[in-house]
Amino acid sequence: MEDRSVTEDGSKYPEKEQEKPGPGLPQKKTLIVAVIAIALFLIAVIAVSVIIQSPAGKGTAQPADIKDFTLPERGVSSAQTTNVPKTIRQTGTPTIRETPTIQATAAVPVDFILQTGVPASCGLTCRQLDAAITNSGYMTAHHVCIAVSMHNSRNEIISLNGDSTLNRCVGDIAGGQTITEPITIDADCGVFASKCIGETLALQTLVLSDEKTVRFPDQIISV
Repeated sequence: MEDRSVTEDGSKYPEKEQEKPGPGLPQKKTLIVAVIAIALFLIAVIAVSVIIQSPAGKGTAQPADIKDFTLPERGVSSAQTTNVPKTIRQTGTPTIRETPTIQATAAVPVDFILQTGVPASCGLTCRQLDAAITNSGYMTAHHVCIAVSMHNSRNEIISLNGDSTLNRCVGDIAGGQTITEPITIDADCGVFASKCIGETLALQTLVLSDEKTVRFPDQIISV
């Protein structure tokens, strides 16, 4: 075999000195890595600065597009609904009350209201009263009269002022008008007043006109 350690002229190549490991070799490697990292960081910073400062293109720079961040209208699910606290507190079960409707009575052409008050005594079988007649209608009542009759608890008719019925006419009464008429009632109770003494007498009153007749509740007179 050819001896590669010998030169052509027969002399030997000088032997290479082997690198001896020492404490400085790892520090050199760490320093090299740090320098490389710093260099890469500087390159990156310079590149970003160049990109930011460079115009978007030739001509007038275009403003950046503003994106519409408005959310599309969608149906809100029950899970997305925000619960708003109620400020009205329920106190028991709500009660619905129906307000009664008051229906106005339709106005009538002719109607009567009679007020007599308490009859005053003018004797054993005599009574006096003031009859106030009001036409509550909207038309004139013609030929208005008051008809008064009396009977006892045995349903016996008692004559008044010499007749079975006492009639007193007051004429016409316009709509809404009131007329007061004093009336004296002298009852004929028969012999020894047998029809009246110890009896309860009922005084019946009617108001009559050409348009309408109204009967009023009986007045009770004790003798």
